[in-house]
Amino acid sequence: MKLGKYARTAALCTSIALLLSSCANADSVTRTKTDRTRKIYFSWWGSQLRRSYTLEMVDEFERLDSGISVMTYSSDFSGYKENLDALMNCGKNADVMQINYSWIDEYSPDGEGFYDLYQLSDKIALSNFSEEELAYGERGGKLNAIPISLNAVTFYYNKTLFEQRGLTIPATWEEAIECAEAFKEDGIYLYETADVYLWLMLAAHEEQISGKPVFGANGFGQENFRSMMEFAKVLSDCGAINYGSEYKRENFFEEKSAAQALWISDAEYYAAPIEEYGGGLVIGDYLTEPEALRDGWYVKPTSLYAISADTKNPEAAAELLNYLLNDEHAARLQGVEKGIPLSDSALETLSAENMLSGPAYEASRKLGDPPAFSLMPTELESSEIYNSFFEQCDQFIFGQKTSEQAAADLMEIISQ
Repeated sequence: MKLGKYARTAALCTSIALLLSSCANADSVTRTKTDRTRKIYFSWWGSQLRRSYTLEMVDEFERLDSGISVMTYSSDFSGYKENLDALMNCGKNADVMQINYSWIDEYSPDGEGFYDLYQLSDKIALSNFSEEELAYGERGGKLNAIPISLNAVTFYYNKTLFEQRGLTIPATWEEAIECAEAFKEDGIYLYETADVYLWLMLAAHEEQISGKPVFGANGFGQENFRSMMEFAKVLSDCGAINYGSEYKRENFFEEKSAAQALWISDAEYYAAPIEEYGGGLVIGDYLTEPEALRDGWYVKPTSLYAISADTKNPEAAAELLNYLLNDEHAARLQGVEKGIPLSDSALETLSAENMLSGPAYEASRKLGDPPAFSLMPTELESSEIYNSFFEQCDQFIFGQKTSEQAAADLMEIISQ
C-alpha cells in the first residue's frame, strides 16, 4: 500500500525523531548525558573532515559548560536536506542547525520560521558581525540565522597538467575552451563539476553576454535559456565538461580532469588533496567574456547557524551557537575549512595563530574585501529550477528536442 504525502511525512518525522533520541546510529553520533540539566540537539552536514572537527568543538563546549548536553546529528548535504524538510514540517528540527542560505526564504519567508536571534543578544556576541553581514540572515526584521563565512563557485586547477603541456590557466571562456580542446587529445576533460556548479557557470556566461540577471523583472527569458543549453553543448563537445556524468572528486586526483568548479568551502576536502597525488593546486580567476555586460558571478553565505523556533532551551542553544561562531578554540579547530570566518573574534584568533592560509583562504581572498560580486538571489540555488533546466537540456543535447523546444518547455515548467 502506498502512503500519501502527509502520511509519508509523519512516518519520516517519527523515524527521524527516534534517530535523534537514539545512540544506535554511529553516523549520527548521538550522545546522552543524564547528569546534565539542559539537553539540546545540534545538526549539520559535511564531509568526514568536517564531522571530525565539529565533534571536537562540541566536546570542548561541553567541557566548558557542564550543564549542557549536546546530541548531534550529521549527514551528507542531500540527506540532511531531505530530513530537514520533514523535521521542519513536524516541528522536530534540532535546537541549533546549520542551514543553507536559500533555505531561509524556503522555511521562513516572513521571519517566523526560526527563532529571532536578536532576542538572544545577551548570549550571542552579535557585535562580532557587521550590519551588512547580519542582514544576510534577516527576514521580516528578525535575525533568523548568522552566516559563518562567504562563499562563491571557484575554479581549482591542477597546475602540473597545465605546465606539462605549456598551457596557461584560463581567465576567459574562450581560453577555457582552447585548454579543453588541448586536454581532450589526451582523454582528459577540463572541469569536474556537479550540476549546481555547471548551472551557475552557464548562468554566469549568459549574464555576461546578455547583460540580464537570471531572475527579476528583466530576468532571463526563453531565448536566454536556449542560449545556456547551446553553450552547455559547446562546453561538452570541446571537452570542457563531462556532460551527464555523476560528479566524482577522484577524477580530479586521478588526472581524468584538469580542474574542478567548487564552492570555496569545499576546497580543503575536494581540491587540496591533489598535492598528495603529485599534482599542484592553483586557484583560477572567475571566467569572463572580454566585453562582459555583467559580472555573472555571485557571493553568498557559505552556510548559517539558526535556532529552532520551537526550541525548549533557547538560552542553551544560543550559548552553543555563540561558541560555534565566536569561541577561540572552535575557531582553531575549524580554521578556514569553511572559508574566512566573518566573526571578528574568530578572525582575530586565526590571524594570531598564523592560520590564515591554504586553498579555502586563497579562494576567499579572490572575492575581495568587501566582496566584488553581488549577493546571490536565493532562486539561483533552487534545485527545483536547475534540475528542471537539466532535464530539458539533456533532451536537447541527446537529440530528443531542439534547443528552442527544450527552452520553451522549461519556461512552461518554471512559470507554473
